Amino acid sequence: MEKIEVKASSVEKAIEEGLKELGIERENAEIEVLQEGGLFSKAVVTVQRKETPADIVIDFLNGLFERMNLRCYADCEVKDEEIVVNITGSDSGVIIGYRGEVLDAIQYLALILVNESGHNFIRVSINAENYREKRIETLESLANRLAYKAYRTGRKVELEPMNPFERRVIHTALQNSKYATTESEGEDMNRHIVIVPKEGGVREGYEERNGRRNDGRRNDGRRNDRNRRNDSRDRRGNRNDSRQESAPVKPVDDPTSTEFNLKKNGPPKFKSFGYTKKHF
Repeated sequence: MEKIEVKASSVEKAIEEGLKELGIERENAEIEVLQEGGLFSKAVVTVQRKETPADIVIDFLNGLFERMNLRCYADCEVKDEEIVVNITGSDSGVIIGYRGEVLDAIQYLALILVNESGHNFIRVSINAENYREKRIETLESLANRLAYKAYRTGRKVELEPMNPFERRVIHTALQNSKYATTESEGEDMNRHIVIVPKEGGVREGYEERNGRRNDGRRNDGRRNDRNRRNDSRDRRGNRNDSRQESAPVKPVDDPTSTEFNLKKNGPPKFKSFGYTKKHF
């Protein structure tokens, strides 16, 4: 924090000059009197801006970036007793980590640091490259997809362990779902969400998977091929072939039959038109 030393004819004048130079009010300053003014000497005081919770968080993050040799920058603002920090820079992916694990760890450390500094409790939210918003969209999409899967199969779906923020997103996303409800199970690091299907989803899912309706027709309006094949059989299991019966076989003694001609005349003889010399 910036700290200045001011000399004046009196302590009050030195303090006023220091506050004016820093552009702050007296309640936001830390003042230390180094020397009282006298007949032949001036008063000496130091004036310093009080460290706010936001200053503590920013100093912590900038020091962390410097020690890790990361090209990142942190900006913050205070909203409704919450410090909202946004991190930008080419190395912000390192700060985010796998599924935001590094970002969550840094946020937790900043929360402890600022609330152990003697200030009133204040929340800390750290974001990087809009990761939080993107993660919320991903979790909401996952929740809706798994809720329908649970409803369609009639089975519970267990999710992997999540932090409180991500579990809250899942609970909120399925709060008014018509397919499933949510429950939390496990303890500590194994705390996870279980998606429980609502009643009535198994039969509907079965018909949808098979692409058939209750009347034996497919969803496209055509009759099932198996039913059509069954219709072509009679009650005894014999096949009802609608094709015309083939013509009866002629007897061998019939002069018009091929077998009769072969029996009477023998095999047909073929005329040769080429080389007729015989070899023995």
